[in-house]
Amino acid sequence: MALLAILMCFASLLLAVPAFSMQPTPVWMFNYKDTFFDIAYINQQKAVIVGDRGQVLVTHEKYQNLWAPRDSKTKEMLTSVSFIDDKHGWAAGHGGIIIHTMDGGQNWEVQRESSPVNLPLFDIQFVSKNIGYASGAYDTLLKTVDGGKSWSSIPTGTDAIYNGLFFHDAENGFLLGEFGSLLKTTDGGESWKQVDIGGYQGSLFGITFLSRQIAIAYGISGKLFRSHDGGESWTDIPTGIEDALFMAAAKGDDVVIVGKSGVILISNDGARSFIKKFEPDNYSFAGVCAHAGGGFIAVGEFGKILSIEPTT
Repeated sequence: MALLAILMCFASLLLAVPAFSMQPTPVWMFNYKDTFFDIAYINQQKAVIVGDRGQVLVTHEKYQNLWAPRDSKTKEMLTSVSFIDDKHGWAAGHGGIIIHTMDGGQNWEVQRESSPVNLPLFDIQFVSKNIGYASGAYDTLLKTVDGGKSWSSIPTGTDAIYNGLFFHDAENGFLLGEFGSLLKTTDGGESWKQVDIGGYQGSLFGITFLSRQIAIAYGISGKLFRSHDGGESWTDIPTGIEDALFMAAAKGDDVVIVGKSGVILISNDGARSFIKKFEPDNYSFAGVCAHAGGGFIAVGEFGKILSIEPTT
């Protein structure tokens, strides 16, 4: 329930903005009012951002620090985006919506229609052009083997809100959410094993791998855990904060974690230790990714797009 409440809180804070035309009219980086929930860099120059009211922004082709809005074919809140190369990507969100692009985010089609009976999706990841997974509210876990044309529900044996997932490949992956749920599969979701995370019973929002062996999991009230054995065992990493941690990104030994009220955690030693910083406006960040050219980019409330250098 924690993430649902946070998303609804974000939505209530949004300011209205005029509708965009079908043309890729650029908007200034810091003059946008919707909340952004995720960002993905798909090559050295190009990124895609998704957010509230079906907003999709793509890096402008000509002008630095400008973004071109694109028609996502939906007004549902988009919470997650996943690309497998610089052309093929998917985004998911409320109403169970899933949309797909084959040209790097310029044009989108709806693959799974939103519906009142479809529960919200909070994370989506494709591991190939055909195989992908999406997770969400109230035991929602979906899988596709045909590039998103059809989706099947996968039982997990637990009843929880699944806030995040990560798959190394088509067979090996993790799923996490409320009540300290951290599940592992080695057979593409056919079976799941509960992983103990030190008896923690709070909500987990995400899991990020620095390598096949090193991973971090993070969640409500500043909780942060690190694994050195591929997610089999976990160590509590003190953060000294009480704000929820929503998303992390890693590049080599550099790690950035972002969360509520502008909190930013930065590590240069493979997530062994972190320093904390706060964005001056206290805007919450929901998404972050490594920039292909170096550093990290975070997105969040009121159209905030922030460049973060990994140096502490």
